[in-house]
Amino acid sequence: MILIFTHLITPRVAYAIDVVFNAVLQSDYQLTSDIEFYNTSTLPKFAYTTNTTDFDVRVVSTKLLFETGIKKQLPIPTEEYINFPIFFPTTVNSFLPYDIFATVFYFASRYEEYLPSETDVHQRFKAEHSLSFKHAILNKPFLNYLINDFSKKLKTKFPSLHFRNRAFNLLSTIDIDNAFAYANKGFRRNAGGLLKDISALNFSKIIPRIKSNLNDKYDPYNTFEAINTLSEQTQTALQYFVLIGDYSTYDKNPHYSNKEFRTLLKSLSSKYAMGLHPSYNSSYQLAKIGLEKDRLEDIIEKKITSARCHFLRLKFPDTYSEFIKQGITDDYTMIYASQCGFRAGLCTPYKWFDLEKNESTNLTIHPSTIMEGTLRDYNQLSAVEAQLVCESLKNEVSKFGGEFVSIFHNDSFVNEQQPWINLYKKLLSNSNNL
Repeated sequence: MILIFTHLITPRVAYAIDVVFNAVLQSDYQLTSDIEFYNTSTLPKFAYTTNTTDFDVRVVSTKLLFETGIKKQLPIPTEEYINFPIFFPTTVNSFLPYDIFATVFYFASRYEEYLPSETDVHQRFKAEHSLSFKHAILNKPFLNYLINDFSKKLKTKFPSLHFRNRAFNLLSTIDIDNAFAYANKGFRRNAGGLLKDISALNFSKIIPRIKSNLNDKYDPYNTFEAINTLSEQTQTALQYFVLIGDYSTYDKNPHYSNKEFRTLLKSLSSKYAMGLHPSYNSSYQLAKIGLEKDRLEDIIEKKITSARCHFLRLKFPDTYSEFIKQGITDDYTMIYASQCGFRAGLCTPYKWFDLEKNESTNLTIHPSTIMEGTLRDYNQLSAVEAQLVCESLKNEVSKFGGEFVSIFHNDSFVNEQQPWINLYKKLLSNSNNL
């Protein structure tokens, strides 16, 4: 147990301290603004304040956590600490040369994503505009580094302090954007596709299309048995996220009433965790999230409490507010589409803070780390090059006993993608060696 004094307990202060000591360090703490109680306590203790009282250990606070509202502020670092930029520098006589709690709050809350910024073609905040990318730290869970350094300094000062060691965990997640390439899509969609194949002289697709419609086990995207087998062989946790929205340009699964599609989802959910993959259009039509969640729950006859947005179309605070409204407790969208790494600077799950309401919530964010589409399509890497990136990021997560969440799609397990299948196998097979 450690005691922490601050001159004013605000929702932001309470949240940042909880992320550091509860979410990351898994340690008991007590927060107080009672100076007399603090002075008489014999617990290991430090102050987080601008107060100039003679504290034995003081982390000098900046103003961010004592503000309300969202201000246009992008911290500009001028110095470094343990090889990372200092975003919120403090004055002399501080236990640290920067405000660790303001830093954690700014990045974990995704403060910068609330500010006006150019978006990409899918109306997403650009990874390349983020502070982490601009300062070349997106490939490091730099908040975990800072918190780890802080904990070591505290233990040196207070030898009786104990912080629990976290256990590394790898979770394989599979997005089902398109359960079948040809099967179970209905006569109109298949007839139209067949005519396109014929007119384009794309004869290599005609026979697979016909075979798939005669028996969907021959459909090239029906790769679920292989995916499940790899999970079982490597004893890796596996979770599916299902797109079940209405058909549109970017939402192309079978209709949710299709018998074979429902049978597939029911079968998968009997063995593996399943979450919602809110449709592309739900990003700006939030009512669709609840509708799609109801559809999936009706099919698998289980409550759905986790989600990851299709196309990673995450908009603050709208998406997460709707998740909470619909009973979603765990989100897996926290990764950029164009860059792998640590969007929030963390490799450990943590609670979401609603900046607009200025309050902490019970929605747990599980930062995802890599996505095959990012490496292959956005970054144009070969499977061999991507393997090096994956191993590097996985090693970063393992240093802190974090949660490494990989994202693949069932259509990446077709025969033509054998190098990426091999990458996936290596990723899973090596996960227990860390």
